[in-house]
Amino acid sequence: MSSKYARPELSAEEQKALERIYQDLLLLASSEVPSVSAAARAALAQVATALNGQGLKYELYSTNWT
Repeated sequence: MSSKYARPELSAEEQKALERIYQDLLLLASSEVPSVSAAARAALAQVATALNGQGLKYELYSTNWT
């Protein structure tokens, strides 16, 4: 079944920004400051949802998490 509405997609620039955000949050998720690491992990879950919706590669559960 085809949709009559255009499916909005991220531009290449937006995709790169999303990937940068993911990498930055991944770094912050390993912070020794508990509130920072917890907030970064929560934000990572939201960004992972966005990445998944765009079909981009990412690894939510990585060895970088402590």
